[in-house]
Amino acid sequence: MSHRQKIYLGLAVSAGVCTSIALLLYIRHRRKLNLSNNKNKNIFVSPFSFLLSLASRRDQQYTDINSSSDNNDVDSESIRFQSDGATIAVDIPGGCIPLTPEQAFVLTQFLDTTNNDTERLHRILTNMANSATFTESQVNLANAGCIGRIRDILSTTDNETTKNKILLALNNLALNDYTITFFSGIATIVINLCRTTPLNSRVRLNGLNLLINMSVLEYLHDEFMKNIDDLDLLVKSAFENSEETLSVGKILVNLSTNKTNLEYLLKLKSIDLQTIVILCTPTKSSMKNEESSKLEDILLRYITFYCNLTDTIVSELQAKTANSASSASWLMDPKPFPQSTLYFELFDHDKQMLSKSILRPQYSLNIINTQIKRLRHGMDTIRQIRIDSSVRSVHDEFNDDDAEMTINDFSTPKKFPEETSTISLGDDNNFDQPFQDISKEMNDDFEDDDTILASAASINSFCSANSTNATNNYTSPDRSISN
Repeated sequence: MSHRQKIYLGLAVSAGVCTSIALLLYIRHRRKLNLSNNKNKNIFVSPFSFLLSLASRRDQQYTDINSSSDNNDVDSESIRFQSDGATIAVDIPGGCIPLTPEQAFVLTQFLDTTNNDTERLHRILTNMANSATFTESQVNLANAGCIGRIRDILSTTDNETTKNKILLALNNLALNDYTITFFSGIATIVINLCRTTPLNSRVRLNGLNLLINMSVLEYLHDEFMKNIDDLDLLVKSAFENSEETLSVGKILVNLSTNKTNLEYLLKLKSIDLQTIVILCTPTKSSMKNEESSKLEDILLRYITFYCNLTDTIVSELQAKTANSASSASWLMDPKPFPQSTLYFELFDHDKQMLSKSILRPQYSLNIINTQIKRLRHGMDTIRQIRIDSSVRSVHDEFNDDDAEMTINDFSTPKKFPEETSTISLGDDNNFDQPFQDISKEMNDDFEDDDTILASAASINSFCSANSTNATNNYTSPDRSISN
């Protein structure tokens, strides 16, 4: 083979290798962007433009979010980032398929480039909310820092639409056991937001739904308990709207399943069983209406909340009975709880009787009747345990007193050992002389003591009171006074 042929062959091999490498990188790039899954959404990018973009990748900047010009599907939006001499369009699925880690990172980074463009911000938040319906998207968005970023926006924005879109996105993201660990600080923001937002507004309803989702797992319960006073105010305001009342009931049920929340929940002042039963009991005229079903659904939530509390209280009281050093001793001490709190509704006898008097299994929903019986039984058990505990406490006090103090019975003459002292009785069976001897002996023994001694008059009185002499007749108080 001539020298020229070798040169041509080398050039051909080099060109083939370069072409193969370029095609391999191009295919790999397309796979990362999931272009193969979007059959009707592909945007053609030439291999030459792709190679140019690789050379200047460090200078890329996010510039805009626009709907794809050749895409009629409103569920997909395209993010365009521009480099020196080349523009690459990346399809971000709007809820049709999960987000890849790269796409989640792009969406999160774009939040910092909106430059107060509210419309653009709303579009990215909508895309996040739709994509977060997939578990994979939830994890990828959380890892990309999306939750912390939109939390900061929620705490600073005054735009109602922005708040709604953030709450919708957070609602979907809160449905994952892993992503919920990124929700630190959000419960406090949402509780205050719902408390200060007008009743029956979309922000308030979406916020309550988010609180429901965040309270399903116990991971964020500490944050709810730290804001128990604000939560109490929110619960109180929710009774003016049936939809909000139902949402609050679901939150309380979720929180009551965690026994560590018991002490905080018993401090609630806005809940009254009598008010709830009266408010949620359907009238005869509305028995078959849709409103009747909703009222029973609300009542079921609150009765279940009370049942969960009574079950936890019974468990703690039984543990205290078995172990006197139990940490549940605070249940017997009402000092930290004002009279208007939920604590007294479950522990005060009069309020217990009032609650039981209005709890009747009269509802068409059988599960409500079952829960009512459960609640009544729980109240009876609490009262019985407290009574038994009080009786046991009094009995223990008497036992302690008997062990520490001995009471001498002077009504029976004390028998002295023969070697120590002997008491002789006269022939006339006169008991006065022995008592006089005892008095003299006591005065001799305690002559140098500071103890107050019994006088002769008191000894004679004691002797007279216990004498069997026939001359010691009983004199009524009236006669003695007249004499």
